Amino acid sequence: MNLKLLDLQRLVLSVLIFSTSASLFSQAGINTTSPNGILEVNSPVNGIVLPRVVLTSATLETPVLNPQGGEIPIGTVVYNTATSITGTDDVYPGVYVWSGTEWFPKFAKKHAEFFQQTNYFQPASNAGYQNVPNLNNRTFTARYSGKYRIEVSMNYGTGYISNASAGCDVAFQEGIFRFIFDGTTYLIPARAMATRTHDGTNYYAIWEQFSFVKYVNLVAGTNYVFDLDFDQADSPGFVNNGNSGTGRGYIGIPDHVPCSVEFVFIGD
Repeated sequence: MNLKLLDLQRLVLSVLIFSTSASLFSQAGINTTSPNGILEVNSPVNGIVLPRVVLTSATLETPVLNPQGGEIPIGTVVYNTATSITGTDDVYPGVYVWSGTEWFPKFAKKHAEFFQQTNYFQPASNAGYQNVPNLNNRTFTARYSGKYRIEVSMNYGTGYISNASAGCDVAFQEGIFRFIFDGTTYLIPARAMATRTHDGTNYYAIWEQFSFVKYVNLVAGTNYVFDLDFDQADSPGFVNNGNSGTGRGYIGIPDHVPCSVEFVFIGD
């Protein structure tokens, strides 16, 4: 064989081997010729669309499969489109990564809703439980399954004292807030003070704030009904015994001291 031809064949073979080796160990780029990692995707207008799957539980691989057989690799990433509401190992739409034992969400589960009194009202002592405006027969729907914090904020002030015989009188007016959530009743006593001077000046609606906090486990997609009511006790010493007119107390004032109910998701 011609020596020059043999040298040329060796050169071509060396180039082919080097090219094959370089392609096996080099980086790959989509829309770029100089990738900065093992894979770089470049586009000013498009994103990467992850496999969209319907998960049924955070602890089940299904329906994701390993094409090589066996368990799916740790680090497998998918976008789940489903919501489960079993109350255990629930999943919600979003990006998930397989940890080896469960699907770990890569999004923060945040949910908070705030319900507020819309109008002030004056409860009468002889009327029993009366609804706090906009907080009666309301519905809260849990977005996630897990623990929620319920905080009820209540504001109460008195009406007018009926008289002042010895320079200045001080009196207390009382009542009970009733918060009903999902059929369970919680009672929160309330008490406020008023004064009246000998010249007839009334100091009333001196606001006292009361709060109630409850942690509950809720199920995603479930509607929970709640009410906030108030029952003012008999009020001797107040105008008309607190039954009418200026003797009635005060329950909140919107944009100033409203009553409110807030739900905040805490965690699984």
